[in-house]
Amino acid sequence: MSSKIQVLVQPGTIIIIQNNNYKVRLNMIYGKVRVLRNSHRAFKCIPWLLILFASTSTYAAFTDSLTVGNAKALGLGHAVTADPPGIDSIHFNPAGLTRLKGRQMHIKGVYGLFETNYDLGGYGEYQQGLIDELLEYQYPGSNGVIPPEAEAYFYDEALNSKSSVEGPTVMLPGGMIDIPFAGGVMGGASYSPPGSNMTFATNVYAPMMSGYNRAEDDPGRFFQERGAFTLLTYFSPSVGIEISDELQVGFALNFSYAGMGLELPAREPHLLLWQYGHPWFQDNFCNDDGTPTGTPDLNLCHIVSPYISYGDLRIEADQALVMSYNFGLLWSPEPWITFGLSYNSAVKNDLDGDWEFPIDPFFNQVLLDNMNGSLWPSFQALTGALGLPLPGVAETEAQGKGGKVNVQYELPQHASAGISIQITPKWKYNFDVKWTEWSVFSDIQINFDRDIAFLMLGSIADKLLYRGQNGIEPNGVRYQLNLQDVTYWGMGTEYQYNDKLAFRLGYENRPSAVPSETPNAFIPINDGILYSVGIAYEFESENTLDFSIGYMNSKSHYPPCSADLGNGCNPNNVAYGPYQGQDLRSEVSFLLFEVLYSRYF
Repeated sequence: MSSKIQVLVQPGTIIIIQNNNYKVRLNMIYGKVRVLRNSHRAFKCIPWLLILFASTSTYAAFTDSLTVGNAKALGLGHAVTADPPGIDSIHFNPAGLTRLKGRQMHIKGVYGLFETNYDLGGYGEYQQGLIDELLEYQYPGSNGVIPPEAEAYFYDEALNSKSSVEGPTVMLPGGMIDIPFAGGVMGGASYSPPGSNMTFATNVYAPMMSGYNRAEDDPGRFFQERGAFTLLTYFSPSVGIEISDELQVGFALNFSYAGMGLELPAREPHLLLWQYGHPWFQDNFCNDDGTPTGTPDLNLCHIVSPYISYGDLRIEADQALVMSYNFGLLWSPEPWITFGLSYNSAVKNDLDGDWEFPIDPFFNQVLLDNMNGSLWPSFQALTGALGLPLPGVAETEAQGKGGKVNVQYELPQHASAGISIQITPKWKYNFDVKWTEWSVFSDIQINFDRDIAFLMLGSIADKLLYRGQNGIEPNGVRYQLNLQDVTYWGMGTEYQYNDKLAFRLGYENRPSAVPSETPNAFIPINDGILYSVGIAYEFESENTLDFSIGYMNSKSHYPPCSADLGNGCNPNNVAYGPYQGQDLRSEVSFLLFEVLYSRYF
């Protein structure tokens, strides 16, 4: 009997897979801890300009296959290129579809327990030196003890504190939403006509689904308070072709939704802010009442704490349809051994959405007080003649109102090669080598619908000091994330206890995409090992139930001033360093539960 398969996307994060006999309603609420992306250094003289868009999170560099949610693949350490797992062969190796006969469907559930914690420790020598210098100048003989009247200026809420993620966040067509748990349900269907050498299939799965949220008063929110990246494949017409008993090939075309969201409170305790608040300026340029003396057009009398949170960047952007494809082949020269190759194409995203950047009223006034003077228009005319426009009052006031944004980035291509050996009738061993081109994700282009004051200043610094290599323009910025390609491996073994019951063990080495020579404290997860166990049971009706558990833990340490993005101290190599000079430690762990039910219909 023929079967028409439809995949309908409805508002409210609901996916429906429908055919003539079944209608399966799949709630796509799904999330996981996300690690943070970094950015390239930006400028040398105006430290607070970079923070605008420096840290949405990477994330994905470490989520290869984890969010697809196939219990068999997890139980075998994702070493399934030569032993593809049912309908999810669409992702792992489409040639595996040829092993599915008749009409089949599967429903799979995923649930994760995730923890991301930071220890935000004490200051190192550099940062403590800045504090001691200021104290000694204004309070001689203080011996590093902050007097009560100076506590507000030196107060750092993140000093010797802890930060933890509260829960998962996902980006969906309606925007970012916080969800109570990291989990969800997905599914797919396949059909092979009687006597045919071809199998057709479609699947709903998440090549990437990562995001998290922190409390509004969490001291780690300057890494990111909320954020999410999504790539959700809602329709994947695929075909597997059995060329011979020894050789099979497969191809899948993926229709996906892509989205990203970010909410980032920003601060930057850079050397210039410390100098701006130095008492020397008050003594030489200010009256006792805090008004400027002699130079009313250059107001250096504001007392700006270096730990002030001066703005809150918010971006949400998405794309309803992005296209990609998967290709794979299987070769079995002997019945007991199979070789597999698989390729997942890159995914080019071109997202549209909205942005806001409300500025702290006090910090905004600091900027406006200088722009309202008679000297600023002269500076504007001079730099404008050189093709380097300075912002005015209008641009500074407008940047807090937001507007439209376009975000462009490429998710990397992925290739894998594997072998599956049936050692004995009961024992099977799989081994995979994989490669992901994360370096292409190092360029993220963000374009705004108008010039932004902070970017106008940043563009001047970039062009004068770095010949524009950081890609900063008055209305856009190109982030160079400095990720590297990764090659890694996994292996798994399966023991067929009897005709109905099988046990699985998996091990996967998952290296970091962040180069060791350029550490990035915004990405809390680095090198780690995924351990997994699984079980499979086949019922009398030839329907099967797979269940697996996976565990991974990753710890990182960033000594004071070691990570330019996070706690860097070099004033001539400014990246976003909200925790300048602090000792930072991170730990990420997760426990992943996956269940899959496959049946004929």
